[in-house]
Amino acid sequence: MSGRNLRFIAFRAGPETFLIDIMAVRQIVMAGKSTSVPTAPSFIEGVIVYRNEVIPVVDVNARLYPQRENAADQPLVLLTHTTAGVIGLKVDEVRRIVMLGSEELLPAPAMVRGIRGEFLVAIAQQNEEIFLVLDVNSLLSSDEQRELRSASLS
Repeated sequence: MSGRNLRFIAFRAGPETFLIDIMAVRQIVMAGKSTSVPTAPSFIEGVIVYRNEVIPVVDVNARLYPQRENAADQPLVLLTHTTAGVIGLKVDEVRRIVMLGSEELLPAPAMVRGIRGEFLVAIAQQNEEIFLVLDVNSLLSSDEQRELRSASLS
């Protein structure tokens, strides 16, 4: 008996390729200049206005690899549905759609979870490529989600 098939968007942030559930992604847009908001939480790069909606943008590279320089020439923003509302995830590159069976998702070892691993829900391998599966709702802690909602950015 095989598990159910799941679809993910593969993207690169820093040196790794990550997956998020395709159903969480509303749209992919070119990253333009975001506007910083003085009262915004520190994890928000800024806001963009897209189709008359103000959307906070989280730089995924900076969130997952705080000491690393962001080197993307043309970053993209994944507009995603989260429990905190719509947020933009600024990524280095969007790679492709990846189909995986649920049985292909392997639990992330506790040791790996230590590297900002609260975001990491699974690891998957397809051919020679290894993917780190993120929970888009876990990119922001409960406190950060509350802070974001109360900042009246969305």
